[in-house]
Amino acid sequence: GSIIDNFGKGKDKLVEYNVLLAAHSITHTEEFDEKIIDALPLGEDWKIEEEELKIRTDLRDEFIFTIDPATAKDLDDAVSLKKLDDGTYEIGVHIADVSHFVELGSDLDIEAKERATTVYLTDRNIPMLPRVLSENLCSLHPH
Repeated sequence: GSIIDNFGKGKDKLVEYNVLLAAHSITHTEEFDEKIIDALPLGEDWKIEEEELKIRTDLRDEFIFTIDPATAKDLDDAVSLKKLDDGTYEIGVHIADVSHFVELGSDLDIEAKERATTVYLTDRNIPMLPRVLSENLCSLHPH
């Protein structure tokens, strides 16, 4: 055999993470290329335009709750339960919509396809989308 890489000494958390990522061919990092970040809306005060709200179903007044763990920052899955007039119940499944920000064929779209998913480690994650989207603008936080 031959040595193909030296990650450092064992029992070091960062070394263990790097070994785990390499073993699963995960080569991306928490960072995104500057041209991708520059194309994103930034700031906590960003709001969706009124015209966009008119063509969407606004569910902000519905009772919707996340199924992500309490420690999650990227709330992208949620469910709802509503009793209907006939006594039956409607169950809703809600998935965060990133399509407003991720244009088909864009640099971000290509990068997200290459990443395929957010990689979760014990105390950090390597996001599929920039955090401004996954943890803020496209996250199902209460309004």
